[in-house]
Amino acid sequence: MTSRNLTAGVQIPADVTRILVVEGPEDKTFFCGLAEQLGISKELYIVVCNGKDKLEPVLKSILNDGNFHSFEHIGIICDNDFPDIRNNRSALRVVQDEIDSANVSINEIVKSRRQLPRPENPRVPAGTKPKVSVLLLPNDERDGMLEDLVLEAIGKNDITNCVDEYFTCLNNTGLSAREARKSRSRLSVYISGKILDSRYATNDDSRRWFLTQAVDMKWWKAENMWDNSTFDDAKAFLRQLLAE
Repeated sequence: MTSRNLTAGVQIPADVTRILVVEGPEDKTFFCGLAEQLGISKELYIVVCNGKDKLEPVLKSILNDGNFHSFEHIGIICDNDFPDIRNNRSALRVVQDEIDSANVSINEIVKSRRQLPRPENPRVPAGTKPKVSVLLLPNDERDGMLEDLVLEAIGKNDITNCVDEYFTCLNNTGLSAREARKSRSRLSVYISGKILDSRYATNDDSRRWFLTQAVDMKWWKAENMWDNSTFDDAKAFLRQLLAE
């Protein structure tokens, strides 16, 4: 699987037919690992857009690409994060607006032959060639982010009980924290607990603190995290990108 921070003017390799656009490096690392687990990593080309509100230049580059008519399916994965971040627009609406802006921004000659379809619902492909589909994390109905999905997969255990106590203590001090930062912070604290686990945390594992690193830690494999049913929708979405 190849991935790249795509900007206007960057050419996608000629043999690419399925493109996955994700928000940031954490998402890229996670979905590279998930695709490898599914055995489909060589069939997807991952692009990092650095935030759903910065989708337009990436989509415009896709529209202007010389191989546009070879693209079969474009998947967009983004956090269904909190309304105060997105000015009370739904995350899906933000993506739709970015698609509309990209379609409008290309030149008139290209516009007459190339437009990206606008998905009306998450996980339901729009259009034909290329199809476009959107996956919201942790799911369609709940505000949150990729880290919430991972925390759900981890579930309740002795370390998460300690994490709960830690954040209760912080809350009792009067700490005012933005909701959007809590899940990422909780996962970092959980990973810091795993760093202390002498069964797994040796060598490089003892220096990993974030989701981008957690998927490479020994406990992730030992606990069969990729097989957790919490990730089933994400797996189905990746497989859908490869469907005819």
